[in-house]
Amino acid sequence: MDRMITVMVNGEERCLNYSVEVMFNMTEKFGNIRAALDVLSGEDKASFEAMRWFLVSMVNDAELYRRDAGYDHLPMLKEEDISLRMSPLEYAVLKSAIVDAINKGYMRETADENQEIDLGLEELRAKKAKAGD
Repeated sequence: MDRMITVMVNGEERCLNYSVEVMFNMTEKFGNIRAALDVLSGEDKASFEAMRWFLVSMVNDAELYRRDAGYDHLPMLKEEDISLRMSPLEYAVLKSAIVDAINKGYMRETADENQEIDLGLEELRAKKAKAGD
């Protein structure tokens, strides 16, 4: 659970997990991560809908992870639990936490948790290793 981000949702502490399942679902919904982040970065209803989609997806993914690890069950989050009536500050905090969780999902889990993966470099390394076979 080290790669999860903790955030307050409706006054309750919840975890966000950007897993492969969330990534695949995001790709189906938005096309790619860049398009998803472009929508999320806006200041309109489409941005709110993207925030709500990511929040519900990642909270529920984290909850499934917690349950698999033997933790007590928390209720699953539903879209209707996330209202447009939230404050702009709460909205900004949630969007920031979502971006942090996505970034953490792409980071390598090592002793140095601040070390990021250069996906392009990793792809080149994989191609080079395959070419050497």
